[in-house]
Amino acid sequence: MSPSSEQYAQIAALFTTAEDAAVQTTVELLIPAHLPVQGGLWLVPYAGRAAGSGNAMLVRMHDETIDFASIGNMPVELESCRSIETILNNLDTPVSHWIVQPPTDGDAVSLLHGDPDVITLLSGADQAAVVGAYRLLKSFVTAAKDQDSLPPIRIVIVGAEERAANDASSRIVQTAKHQLGLHVEVGHPLPAMGSQSKVQSQCSIPRSCNLIDLLSRLRTSSTQEDVLETTQRVLPEFPVEQIEEQATPHIAEESEQEVLVEDAVVEKVIASEATLSSYVDGLLSIKPRCPGHTDIELALDSEGNVHVLAHAESFRETTIVAAWVNKHRDLISMACGGIEMSASGEVIQHFFTDDAVSVAELHGTGVKLHLLTEVQTGGKCVPFSTPLN
Repeated sequence: MSPSSEQYAQIAALFTTAEDAAVQTTVELLIPAHLPVQGGLWLVPYAGRAAGSGNAMLVRMHDETIDFASIGNMPVELESCRSIETILNNLDTPVSHWIVQPPTDGDAVSLLHGDPDVITLLSGADQAAVVGAYRLLKSFVTAAKDQDSLPPIRIVIVGAEERAANDASSRIVQTAKHQLGLHVEVGHPLPAMGSQSKVQSQCSIPRSCNLIDLLSRLRTSSTQEDVLETTQRVLPEFPVEQIEEQATPHIAEESEQEVLVEDAVVEKVIASEATLSSYVDGLLSIKPRCPGHTDIELALDSEGNVHVLAHAESFRETTIVAAWVNKHRDLISMACGGIEMSASGEVIQHFFTDDAVSVAELHGTGVKLHLLTEVQTGGKCVPFSTPLN
């Protein structure tokens, strides 16, 4: 009896069917830069968005411990794990995306020696965050043997509405390009944390290795015995925004003037955006403004309370703005991407002045008073602010 067509097909399949592809793993370094209030809370929402419909493992390194959190649709039980080995052994499904926050004392050299596939900076949108992001980028360029050896670097702005996020990322990208010759990608901003978490399981174990060792073990864990020793690196398709080229005055750099050039760049970045809320710890500036009083700023604290910030000469106008805020809380929240705001409560008022004596009568009225002036440091005038009450 001659073989049937079905049998021929089965035999042909033995020679033509491709073997299962090796697991493609991405190792991403996630570096919190100058973040808004409760900065550490932004890592989980970012990891959840990065996981998408797949899976990811968020790893946060501290001085004495390492936190692991399973993100997305990866069924794994971590609560009983007490070591990296037990965690890796519990993984029935290979991790496609490791997101690692390095320890706070990690320098640029050690971060690059870990050989990550991509580096992501999480940053706020105020002027301090922009300057901090630039300095981080410069440290990577300085630490690298050459820029071609650098992994892709991405900036993601969190805790700011779209317009402020786009403005901040654009300034970071343009400054990095013109001053460092560095291309920086821009991920979609993350304006709010959201109310739902994609964390499936988590644990904290004693830290027994450094960053380089950890990244090596994570990458090796996804290598199967019947495939090549090294896992193929493929970057996930992150949403990336295009930043239009802007006309930026060229600053000629000379080797002997490198420090002066950096100071000029940082000073320019700082001057490009100076919000009053940036002088108050724990406040997140928001863009909505009261019609007719657009010079008076609004901000939120970690508990969702609304703050009104103005110069002392606008004392009377802040009462109008506070009343407008109380009437339109829901609209303001919607305009900020659904960021959580306190549904009630007193609007907290802040006044800034360069003459402390002129606001002496406001002490004891419940408003927050701040001195805002310029001081000389390093031969330059820089803004300085301190609370008065």
